[in-house]
Amino acid sequence: MEQVATMQYISSNELFCNFIDEFLEPFEYLIKTDIHRGMVLNFDIYHKSTIKKLSPILILARPRDAKKITEIYKELYNGTYPYKEMEHEKSVRKMIDNLNYRWVLFKDRFNNVAGCITFALDFKNKRGYIRGFMLRKKYQGHIDIVKSMIGSMIGMCNTFRDKIFMWYVENRTAHAKSQYAMWVCGINPIAFFPNKDIFFNSVESDLMQIIYDKRALNEYHRMDKPCIIPEVHKSYLYSKARYNLGPVKIINPKLDLDPRKLNRLYKKITKKTVKDKFGYETITFSIKDSNSYIQFIYTPTVQTFEKTKYKVKNLEELYVLVHELKKFGSELNIRYYEVFVSAYEPNHQKIFLDAGLSPRGYIPSWNYNQKRKYFEDYILFNYFEGKIDENIQLIPEGIELLKSLNFLNK
Repeated sequence: MEQVATMQYISSNELFCNFIDEFLEPFEYLIKTDIHRGMVLNFDIYHKSTIKKLSPILILARPRDAKKITEIYKELYNGTYPYKEMEHEKSVRKMIDNLNYRWVLFKDRFNNVAGCITFALDFKNKRGYIRGFMLRKKYQGHIDIVKSMIGSMIGMCNTFRDKIFMWYVENRTAHAKSQYAMWVCGINPIAFFPNKDIFFNSVESDLMQIIYDKRALNEYHRMDKPCIIPEVHKSYLYSKARYNLGPVKIINPKLDLDPRKLNRLYKKITKKTVKDKFGYETITFSIKDSNSYIQFIYTPTVQTFEKTKYKVKNLEELYVLVHELKKFGSELNIRYYEVFVSAYEPNHQKIFLDAGLSPRGYIPSWNYNQKRKYFEDYILFNYFEGKIDENIQLIPEGIELLKSLNFLNK
């Protein structure tokens, strides 16, 4: 592993950006990004803190590291982590072997694993999901987590420069440390998941943060205007201010559904459930003699429906499928469910709104249309039960987002 002795300094004014190329620019000639052999972070950031923390060495995990990774999850969450595949050595080893994942380890100078972070790669939609930003207890306050995050993002953004055009994360709001470390890298708040998770047996909200390649919002972006319902407008204005989005059409559609068709469709609905060894249930409501469906993941450990997707031929089909999802959610005492809805389908937006879901974020260029070769905007709609924790911790940008969504007083 090549060691670079000269330490260089980065001004904080060069960070907190909006786009991947802006984030990478200060580090272009500074770091050798061979994360397979190990990245030495030979830079420091000018900031007010006088506490000098240790810089980790970053390297990609190998299958033999799976046990150490599961031990980090078990240590930090006292065995209560709700997504049990991350505590299962064989499952983690399988993910490390999978080309759709990259696992970065943070090591100290004695080659001990201090922490890790995971990147799940959705090449179809050209987006990457960041999860599991972990630092073992004995290293907390000693290892520089901001530099750990910066180095990880440099490695991933350079490796997948023309394959991944956005990176996003769902950050806990019990504390703001992870939010801040990602904000430094230009991964900014964009949407809110109220009461989505359960950690340490307590309900928590999550903050969605994102960073884009400029090309996703410009040359590869769908050109015609999005068409949104009035209730989405505040979310759109928040995203427009940050990313200089173009205009939208605002429409308040009146749904004219055929009651006789609705009655026929209700009688044709079927349900299929596929359960895996970690308890996740993939549930699909379909319509007989049709390719239409709505599908989602039910996670019993946190009582949520997520990763919802659907395909319909008409509004009546969508209406009855959403009604079945809502009815099934009530039967299971589901606390939270979500769906990403096209910003070009105001009637679909209206159906989900009338079903009790609310818009919590306007996500530019969320899906990549492979047939037409462009990115399309989507809106996060979700439903939640209970009250938001009064001790929620947010970075300033997160506070602004929640104010725009009327969760906080302005």
